[in-house]
Amino acid sequence: MSRYILTTLSSLLLLWAYAQDTTVLAKVSNITSFSIDSKGNTFAADDNLSLYKFDAKGSLVTNVNIKSYGEITSIDCSNPFEIYVYHQDQNIVVFYDNMLNQRGEIRLNDYYYYNVACVARSFDNHLWVMDLSQYQLIKINKQGKRLAESPYLNNITGKKLSPFKMWEQNNDVYLADSTNGVHKFDMYATYATTYFHPKLTNALSIKTNLILVQDTSLFFYNTLLRNPLPLDIHLPANVTLQYYDRHLVYAIKNRLIRLKMP
Repeated sequence: MSRYILTTLSSLLLLWAYAQDTTVLAKVSNITSFSIDSKGNTFAADDNLSLYKFDAKGSLVTNVNIKSYGEITSIDCSNPFEIYVYHQDQNIVVFYDNMLNQRGEIRLNDYYYYNVACVARSFDNHLWVMDLSQYQLIKINKQGKRLAESPYLNNITGKKLSPFKMWEQNNDVYLADSTNGVHKFDMYATYATTYFHPKLTNALSIKTNLILVQDTSLFFYNTLLRNPLPLDIHLPANVTLQYYDRHLVYAIKNRLIRLKMP
């Protein structure tokens, strides 16, 4: 039965048609990071060290200069009314409202998190931190108080981790690791499982499944069958990848490319 399901799923994936459309983001030079909220607004950073908000039609709403913080590593707009922006070089997370008015910041060095690989917003507006100096997944509030923590992850997995991206979805926390694949935790930072896929360069979740990127190749990963299926599509190397409204979205220069998924 499992083989039949897998074969059927493979056939369906080969039939996917990737209709493409493009949105040009005015005033942006080269997009370095972006994220799309639940209302279709796009928050994008460029190499001129500005952060922009565009509406669902691609019209500029507002922007703010971020030169004092430097390059943006990641943008989390899973709460459309509060935007979390991580600057890894300075180890600072800056909080903005939905019009890019700054509402606060947390300097992670002040709380002894010196080697943070990635961060993500939690469902209750706290912060997940993957700290390699302690080798733990940690949840903190905006005052730096520790709310939850995993055990030492090298002891759990028995492997060295190379995490580069993290996100929370449906009360689960996903940690993308270029060496091993995607690690899954519950909302209390308890380790659940690893979806193995070596040489990972990007990842995202669609409901309970995953889209995995290896260099320029995409794979659909069914988390029940635990088998990656190649998709008939290739991306440019090292692009930020998002999923919104049944589209995969990535950026080239000042353009957002949308690939419609079934």
